[in-house]
Amino acid sequence: MFSLTRGPARGVARALLAAGLLTLTVSAQEPTAQQDQIERGDRLMSRLQYEDAYEAYRSARDSVEPLTRVKAGTGMVRALLRLSLFAEAAREGATVAERDGSLAPALALHGDVLWASGLFDEAERRFDDALAVDPADPTALHGRARSRASKRQFEAALVDVRKAIATDPEEPSFHYTLASILEDTRQFPEAARALERYLDLIPARDESEMAKWADAQSAFLRGFGDRVPYELVSNREVYTIPFRVVDGRLLIRGIVNGNTAVEFALDTGTDQTTLTPAIAARAGVRPTLTLQTAGVGSAGVGFRTLQVARIDEILIGDFRIRNVPGLIKSPSLTEIPRMEGAGFSPLALGFSAEIDYARRVLTMTRRFEAGDFPTRLPMRMHRLATVRGMINGNTPVSFVLDTGGTAMSVSRRIAGRLDVDPNLRLVPVQVYGTSGWDRGAFLLPFVDIQFAPGVGTSQRSVAVLNLDAPSALLGFEMGGIIGHEFLRHYVVRIDLDRGEVGLRPISSPGYRYF
Repeated sequence: MFSLTRGPARGVARALLAAGLLTLTVSAQEPTAQQDQIERGDRLMSRLQYEDAYEAYRSARDSVEPLTRVKAGTGMVRALLRLSLFAEAAREGATVAERDGSLAPALALHGDVLWASGLFDEAERRFDDALAVDPADPTALHGRARSRASKRQFEAALVDVRKAIATDPEEPSFHYTLASILEDTRQFPEAARALERYLDLIPARDESEMAKWADAQSAFLRGFGDRVPYELVSNREVYTIPFRVVDGRLLIRGIVNGNTAVEFALDTGTDQTTLTPAIAARAGVRPTLTLQTAGVGSAGVGFRTLQVARIDEILIGDFRIRNVPGLIKSPSLTEIPRMEGAGFSPLALGFSAEIDYARRVLTMTRRFEAGDFPTRLPMRMHRLATVRGMINGNTPVSFVLDTGGTAMSVSRRIAGRLDVDPNLRLVPVQVYGTSGWDRGAFLLPFVDIQFAPGVGTSQRSVAVLNLDAPSALLGFEMGGIIGHEFLRHYVVRIDLDRGEVGLRPISSPGYRYF
């Protein structure tokens, strides 16, 4: 079941007026006046007045000075991204790159908005283009660091982000990314220090979910002390664990803290191990802090505050691991059809996974040998596993791979950009997730989604969900979710080391899900 516990989080603001986004008629100004407007925009951004900042930057974007134009465009894009207006930011970033593509900052800015749109490969190429012009451009170095980290090239990513910080030590986002990479590489004290530096640099009045999360997470990471996070106790190379399927959920038996039996949902749509309050109480798992999470549902407009805790030990089959960061689903959701349960993701624990839906077996390992998979989808890990899909032949988006979810779905924002017959009847559908019911969910008929030639869905109805909150936490626009309905037809290998998702049909060799 999709849930996320960290990432850049800004409240989803009301949309800017269409005329303000699309009509860019600006009277001629002297360069000094335009620079004044950029400085005014900077002040407004520091006060979290993003719409007003956007207007200030917009008034300077037609400067005769290329660097001034790029600064103004950068300000506009950053304001739009703070407002979670990903498509509008993408258009503005493309305009800046088209007008001043000989400048590294313009190319790097375009890379940033491509990243925010979930177009990771295109973003990486733009960062490389910018670095070919100026190898020291901090925005491009930071962008390449994020891209490399999403491919688990952590050593190179750390080099890049540290170079970016050395060039521009006052940019908060660079320190945030450094903290993310350090946490991914299990360097918790260093990650906590990077988060504290980030908090020092953002406006003091910033009450966003990101600021709250960073404050809580830095304290939580420091609380590990000398303990080794994710300490693997068992020493096998490969772990084979049976599961059963109940109502589309893959359930696996485990034990928490040596004394509490738990049935975990195998859930690649979460980036943390989750427990219910009752399980946590029986196992002696004590919450220390609360932090913001996000997922499908209307509670908190998709955001939900949960308790964070350290789990001393988890045993699943013969797989034993200690000092695992976890979440306690408290307060519990009460108005959903079934009680919330515990869940874990091998990916969050640093293990690749193969899910054989025919044999009902999960295989976990640090490194798989080469396998026979006729379909191999390039994958990025940015807190969650994402693969690229093409909707209706012309809309590329990033899908989250979610073994804990049920249906294939697309985001409401993406659906709003599709060329859809206005006379189509959109049927409301009941959908709930980790943040409760999505009251506005509906079925969109006659949708084509392709992940590889011959692999996807054709002319099917898909659920349309509000994914604004998880998109804000991830820092890029989620295009949709791939759930059990699609995945159950395959042996699915999620290979962290190779950065790919392998699919092998479990019926006839020519079978594809259409």
